[in-house]
Amino acid sequence: MRNYLFVLPFYFLFLISFTAQENTPPPQKDVLKKIEVFILEQKLDSASIFLDQVENKEYASILSKIINKEFVSYNEYYRFISKASNRQSIKYIKVSNYVNKFIEEPKEKKINLDYVNIKWGQVSKIRNQIGLEEASIEQKKIESYVNKFNIKDEDVLRAKTRITTHPIVMFFIQQDIENGKKLTLESLEIAKKINDKELQVAFLYHLTDFLLLENKLQEYIDVSEESLRVENDLEIKSPYYYSTIEHLIDAYIYQGGNNERVKSLLDEMYEDDWSKLNSFYLYAKFVGNLSVDSPQMKEVLNKFEVNNVLELVEEFRVLGKDLNRHDFASLISACAKVLVSHGFYKEGVDYKNIQINLVKDIYSKELSETLANYKTEIAVKEKEVEIVTEKGKTKFFVIVSSLVSVFLLISLLVSRKLRRQSKELKEKNILIKESLKEKELLVREVHHRVKNNFQIVSSLLELQSKNIEDEKALELAEEGKNRVKSMALIHQKLYQNESGLVDFDEYIHLLVKELSSLFKSDNKIKTSINSKNMEFDVDTAIPLGLIVNEIITNSYKYAFNSTKENSLSISINKEGDDDFKLIIEDNGPGLSNDFDVKKTRSLGLRLVNRLVKQLHGTLKLTNVKGARFEIIFKDIHARQLVV
Repeated sequence: MRNYLFVLPFYFLFLISFTAQENTPPPQKDVLKKIEVFILEQKLDSASIFLDQVENKEYASILSKIINKEFVSYNEYYRFISKASNRQSIKYIKVSNYVNKFIEEPKEKKINLDYVNIKWGQVSKIRNQIGLEEASIEQKKIESYVNKFNIKDEDVLRAKTRITTHPIVMFFIQQDIENGKKLTLESLEIAKKINDKELQVAFLYHLTDFLLLENKLQEYIDVSEESLRVENDLEIKSPYYYSTIEHLIDAYIYQGGNNERVKSLLDEMYEDDWSKLNSFYLYAKFVGNLSVDSPQMKEVLNKFEVNNVLELVEEFRVLGKDLNRHDFASLISACAKVLVSHGFYKEGVDYKNIQINLVKDIYSKELSETLANYKTEIAVKEKEVEIVTEKGKTKFFVIVSSLVSVFLLISLLVSRKLRRQSKELKEKNILIKESLKEKELLVREVHHRVKNNFQIVSSLLELQSKNIEDEKALELAEEGKNRVKSMALIHQKLYQNESGLVDFDEYIHLLVKELSSLFKSDNKIKTSINSKNMEFDVDTAIPLGLIVNEIITNSYKYAFNSTKENSLSISINKEGDDDFKLIIEDNGPGLSNDFDVKKTRSLGLRLVNRLVKQLHGTLKLTNVKGARFEIIFKDIHARQLVV
């Protein structure tokens, strides 16, 4: 009995605490996110439950109209779509689908700028978060709408000028400086002519992209400063404002000097809730270029209430915990450089190791998601086959029922029942098809994201290699970058191929092209590739791609010279029922007779040996008229049969 009496007070304390938590209203942003998601998913009854918790009565009125299916103006739709689009926790594909389904093109004779802004924002978001092809489809829709109106109308001219941002970005992606810069300057001139400050800011921002490609640093800085001056005339800062500040800070740090200007820009970012997180990375870069006794260094230390650089980077590490994984890894990398530049070598290495582990973790998690989604795609396709079979059964049942109805007096009742069932099944099939299309899109998108992440890792390696002076270390960094690129190519092919397999003939041609560009020399190399109709799954393609990359790289480095006709041969063929044979040979000096790949100190060849084992394969090295690598391996289906 005494035990129960001892526990009872703690039970009541827990009950009071739990009740207090239940009665505590959720944060306003969480309430708005729930309502917006429910509206996007058309769960309007669920959305209405939270409506009375919205503090902003004006926005609550807009949400109420949408939920109750009352008349909603395009301006009100624009405000709803803008808020939902800016929430990082909401996948933009939901917002885009809602726009296409519920926001129709206006029928009025005068152009509707709110509708133009909705579609323009949709094109921008799709381009950044979904894909260029999908963005171009929506771009054609908005161009078709705007072109219906007379260009002499200033609102039409404003709309037509605004939507040129998409082709400008496409020119930038293609690195077509001439056409991209020309269109940007023409659009900027129109924006100045109609005195549209917001449009001027947009095109000044895009102009800096092309100045960056031209390596015109001072012009880049001048245009960015001009953009900030134009922003001062706007009542509300444009979406480009803090991005322009970030670019300007980066440029000033790279140029050197202007420390007071950089410090004021950083402080402005820090004071804004939206850009505060991004400021820590730039503060770290700034501090890395300051001397310990500079006034700006003392101001930064005082701002963050720390005594030295070591405490400062630790503070950045804590404050930056809410950044996404990629940005947090960049922050840690910048902190490592700061520590090294100020003599904290051991701590700098520790931070560098943290950053490397973060990058590995990002890659492994996203690769796991890729494989999981790939398996989901296969399961969904199998389900689709079952649905097709079920459809056939349903049609047969309808025919039999129709024949029976001729002979039975109660055919009318049976017929009605069957029609109702058929309708329900059709609706289910539509839902399943929509779900299937969404999952296929997700699988392609994951491969696209993984490819982008590889490119980020490659860029990080490239940035790091610029500071490496030791030739051996630089060579290792370049080899690491090539390996990352070879894996990125695999995911690029998966993203482009709807079958979920990698066309290895196309992959090898691209890889050889990349490597020949990397190892530029006067050597003429005759390359023969025989790998037609060779397609592999992702679990086979990645290790096989790395093997090919390592061996071809070895040939380019050691086999070829300008005193002879160089040749390189690559072939992949089916060998028996379960095996494949890869042969790579060159006409170089070959390997020494006592060479043993299992005992070699070469990281590349040790990697080849390990990857061959991963493919349940065998490796044979010979020196006939050069080095010849013969590898027998199995694809995933054959490997799964091996106990």
